[in-house]
Amino acid sequence: MLNVSIIRTDQIHSTESMFAVGKKCLAYHGPMLYEANILRAWDPEMRTVTLTVNGQLKTLSQPEYGEEFDAVPASIENEPCYFVHYQGWKATWDEWIGLDRINEYNEENIKLKTELTEQARRAKKQKQQEQQRKKKGSSVSNASIESVNGNSGSGTGLGNNKKGKHDSGNTATKKSSGSNIGSNAIAGDERRMQSNGTGSAGATSNVSRIVLRMPVRLKSLLVDDWEFVTKNKKICQLPSPTMTVDQVIASYESARSDELESPALQSQLTEYCSGLNLYFEHSLPVLLLYRFERLQYDEILKKEKFQNKLLASIYGPIHLLRLLSILPELMSTTTMDSQSCQLIVQQTENFLDWLVVHIDQLFDTSSKMEYYVNTSSQYEGVALGM
Repeated sequence: MLNVSIIRTDQIHSTESMFAVGKKCLAYHGPMLYEANILRAWDPEMRTVTLTVNGQLKTLSQPEYGEEFDAVPASIENEPCYFVHYQGWKATWDEWIGLDRINEYNEENIKLKTELTEQARRAKKQKQQEQQRKKKGSSVSNASIESVNGNSGSGTGLGNNKKGKHDSGNTATKKSSGSNIGSNAIAGDERRMQSNGTGSAGATSNVSRIVLRMPVRLKSLLVDDWEFVTKNKKICQLPSPTMTVDQVIASYESARSDELESPALQSQLTEYCSGLNLYFEHSLPVLLLYRFERLQYDEILKKEKFQNKLLASIYGPIHLLRLLSILPELMSTTTMDSQSCQLIVQQTENFLDWLVVHIDQLFDTSSKMEYYVNTSSQYEGVALGM
């Protein structure tokens, strides 16, 4: 049972009158100021915490307090600090902050908060304009996936993949030969993605629908994935903690190739897998990321250790599954003949069946929460344009 004593008004220090429990304040989280409520206050001299218990202001000694509440971090326990709740945020973001991060709630600081918000918005707008200028100089329509030339012939309809690297928000991969899914498919879906905010929804087509059989267990993964990112504001760990896209495709190609006796079928498999790797490189930035993930993508590109790596060697199976789920829409925007489309559908359905067999290994279904990680409030603010 807690030993509780009522706090006297003559114990309140000057800083405590400014930052009293129950009062509003403005708190730094990253470079931004946010409105917050003070829930608890730590007195480093008395080693006590002031808080409200059943509507009454009380103090608890450090041992008593630590048993039932979040302990004061050791890094700031020798200075006055405050446990705050950011208005409009989940309680999971409540935290202890020191005097360097707390500001009085007054007109001057409210003005500072507004200025910081405007600066962040201007910086974001400037960054977007710079990205648009880069896109104009390196149009997706001139990417290394060749446009449809009308001679689809035989094969899977996906081109051969040659090594390359990502650069400035777009992948830079050498040209493939014999590709039948044209760059107009990427360009068209990029425009749709930009208008809808995600790459995995909203794609439409005037061409007759191509049907792909998606196993129920994989559909469920996509639904969970959508909820983790868009509702729970989580992102996938990068590099992938299970297997990366290129590793998944290589494992499938090796396993499937052992089952095929015909050289022609093995050739089709190789072409399909190579093309899938290539298509992932070009599709990820414009089609496969939710809005909330784009900041993570931008940060990945800036890290030196990822500069010469393919995106397929960084991202994991769930992003590959997103691509497979929209292949019918992408094929519908091309002039591929029905035979080529059906070959791709058949190859993809074989691949999906293999993914189901290895679902626990690839997607870590027993501990999805470890596959997805929480983001900081600073990340959330920037990612959502705050």
